[in-house]
Amino acid sequence: MAAALMGVCAASARPAGAQAVRLGVVMDLPRQMLEKLWTDDEHQTERAYCVTDWSYGVYHVSRTKPVQDDTVFRVFEIREAETDAATPISAEFQCPEGMPELHVHTPTTCMGEDVNTCVAGGLNAFSCQPSRGDLEKIVQRHDEFAVIQCDKRAFRFYYPSDYGPAPPDYASSKSDNRRDAGNLTPAMKADEQLGPPPTDPGSGSRVKP
Repeated sequence: MAAALMGVCAASARPAGAQAVRLGVVMDLPRQMLEKLWTDDEHQTERAYCVTDWSYGVYHVSRTKPVQDDTVFRVFEIREAETDAATPISAEFQCPEGMPELHVHTPTTCMGEDVNTCVAGGLNAFSCQPSRGDLEKIVQRHDEFAVIQCDKRAFRFYYPSDYGPAPPDYASSKSDNRRDAGNLTPAMKADEQLGPPPTDPGSGSRVKP
C-alpha cells in the first residue's frame, strides 16, 4: 500500500461552491528510494530529482451541480537530476519538459547558504512549504505539480494554482506589514515590507510524458 503525505489545493479559478481538489501520492518504489537516501546529517545540501513516470485520475465526487472534482496525481518513478548548484537552502536544476520536479528540504537550520553554519533542527528544519522561487518555477515550467520531501516519510505536493493573488482584504487586514523581529529566520531582514504576490499568470496544461 502506498504511503504518502497528500497535498490539497482548491483551485481559485472556479467559483465558490465548485471547488477542484488536487491530491498527491508518492508510490512505494520512489518512496522507499527516498527513505533510504534520507539523512539527518547537519552538513548537507538539497537534493533534486525528476519524476519520470506519473499519472493522474479525475474523480467526480458530486452527483449534483455544482460539479466537484478530485484529481489524484501518482508518482511511480524518479531519477536523480543534474544539479548545477546546491546549498542547504536551494538547488539549481532543470528537469526535461514533461517531467515534474521533486526536491528535498534538509532537516537543518543555517545562516544563509554556508553549510558549515547549519545545525540539526531549528525553526527552518523539516519545512514542507514551497518557496516563492519554487512556485514561480512551476508556473514558468507549466508542470502539473511538483513535490517536496521534508522528512523521511513526508511529502508535499504543490501546484501552479498555489501561486495566486492575495485575498481581497489582504491589505486592509495588515495595519503594519513589518515582520516581528522575534520571528525572523536567518535569511530575513526586519526592515523588509511584506506584500501580496503578483497575479497568477496561469498554469497551462501538459500531457503525460
